[in-house]
Amino acid sequence: MSETSHRAGPEWSWALNAGRAVTLVVLAAATVALAAPEHRVLAVAALAISLCGSAYGLRHGPEQWIQRLIGLALFAAGGVTLLAVDGRAPGWLACGVAIIAGLARLPARTGLVFAGTVIAATCLAPLARGDDEDVPLMAAICGAALVVALVVSGARNRAVTAEQLLEAEQSARESAAERDRLAERQRIAREIHDILAHTLSAQTVQLEGARLLIDRGATPADVRERIVVAQRMARDGLEQTRRAVQSLRGDARPLSEILRVLAADADAKYEESGAPWSPAPPAALTVERTVQEGLTNARKHAPGAGVTVTVAFTDDALRVEVRDTGAPSPPDTSAGGGYGLTGMRERAALLGADLITGPDGKGYRICLTLPRSGPSASSSPTTSAWSATASS
Repeated sequence: MSETSHRAGPEWSWALNAGRAVTLVVLAAATVALAAPEHRVLAVAALAISLCGSAYGLRHGPEQWIQRLIGLALFAAGGVTLLAVDGRAPGWLACGVAIIAGLARLPARTGLVFAGTVIAATCLAPLARGDDEDVPLMAAICGAALVVALVVSGARNRAVTAEQLLEAEQSARESAAERDRLAERQRIAREIHDILAHTLSAQTVQLEGARLLIDRGATPADVRERIVVAQRMARDGLEQTRRAVQSLRGDARPLSEILRVLAADADAKYEESGAPWSPAPPAALTVERTVQEGLTNARKHAPGAGVTVTVAFTDDALRVEVRDTGAPSPPDTSAGGGYGLTGMRERAALLGADLITGPDGKGYRICLTLPRSGPSASSSPTTSAWSATASS
């Protein structure tokens, strides 16, 4: 038995209380009916002690085990008194119930000491009236009570353990759900920052430049150029937002199709090898953002350079590479920026992916390797439908 074995659930408390009530009724009726007439007054007094002890113990909860110990001690004392006064009175019943209740309702060590004391008193009680023949019988009754107590305590311990395991499992599920909610909020916040914050800030810069040009009396062509750049940024931001929402909802287009469109829009060469498989939406969005940033960097820092997007699907990983040949002309400083190498590294780290960036001869290279494991390799029914449509 554990130190907390005295903590009973509602069903066990009800069963034990019902058993105690039945025991008290039987004990009272049997004492009055079986006690010898000359011992009846003492038997009734002993019975009253047991009843008072039982009532006192029932008034206190499991956490007040000292009060319960006092109540059980009075209950057992009444039974021992009955055994010492009259052998025909069922004092052994009160003693046996006290042993069972003590082991079941008290802390482990206290219950063992209490049960041992009651057993000793029960076995020695017949000697008080000079009847040593009942000692083996009382020992057998106490042994049977011990067996019943062990069975009851074992069943209660298993029930309490199962209840604790269920509570721990429920707590773990709630913690996992909360963790998933927080991760999803961070993911949405990252998308808002990467798309809306960047796009709106870049638009603000372009529109502010247009306002300054107007204030300075610049030509309509110069002002128009700024407005066209801001308009293009707004369209790009809307398209990126739409794709991000689709990805967050898990109904985005197949990754290969998205990357092919990104490469075509940037006038980049697209190469693909291996049998395509669909990463989970967060992983697919990370790959898309990495390619988008690579193409944006190439356009911004190496305008006019040849750019190649290489996608390799293997059984173990997905490798995406954006490589340019270097800038044949000065960079276009008015071009919109991407999401930054820092953001790409953060996204890759969250997925356990490897990101390599750096010079490649005269050009620049960005390479992302995404492992295929667990949820990152799963595909939603919508994605499968997209794949079927694309292949047909």
